[in-house]
Order: sequence, then C-alpha cells, then structure tokens
Amino acid sequence: MRESRMSPIGTNTFGIFIDKAMDGEIRGRIVGGGAPADSRFTSLTKMILLVDELLDRDQQEERVTTAPRQPDFELEVLFRQNYSWQGRLRWLSGGKEATFHSVLELIFILETALVPKTV
Repeated sequence: MRESRMSPIGTNTFGIFIDKAMDGEIRGRIVGGGAPADSRFTSLTKMILLVDELLDRDQQEERVTTAPRQPDFELEVLFRQNYSWQGRLRWLSGGKEATFHSVLELIFILETALVPKTV
C-alpha cells in the first residue's frame, strides 16, 4: 500500500514534451523529477505509468533537470493518496493552468488540450 509522504519542493514536478505523430498518437518524453535522460512514452497511459514509477523512486537518485527547449506542459503532482493523484498541469505554450483531482481527470485535460476538435 502506498503511503502519503511529503517530498522536497520541485521533486514532483515534471516537464512534458509532446511529439504528435501523423497517426494521431500522442508521444513524447519527460524531464525532471528524477527522470532518466531518455524517459520516452508512446501514449498518455504510458506517460501516467512512467510518472507513477518516477514518483515511487527514491528522491535521492540523480536528477536530469535540463532540457534544450521549454516543455509543452509542466505537471506538478501535489498529493498521491489512495492510488490517485492531485495536482496542477500548466500548458506553457497555451498560457493555461488546470488543477486535477484524479489521474482520469488529468488524462481528460491533456486530451482536451492535445486532440483537435472535430465538428
């Protein structure tokens, strides 16, 4: 069972770079929060699993915090309790910010921002 514990400020903050493919799949990579240099994901679900794994790691591990450009999103996980996340998502290029109270809500916010609306 996961416990709720405090972490140093910034250790639960991740930069998310999005690379949209021609097939409509959302791919990208994560920096910060202890992520290894090549932390890539091939779907939003895999992004969530990768962040969850990074949040479980020991906070003393080496961190990669530099990036060649500004990330598309900044994800800050404030609390993890009862297998859910609460936090803030900042869309840096869009100049917007949203709070979420569950992983499902986070996925909905990301998909709303990334998937073009069809009429």
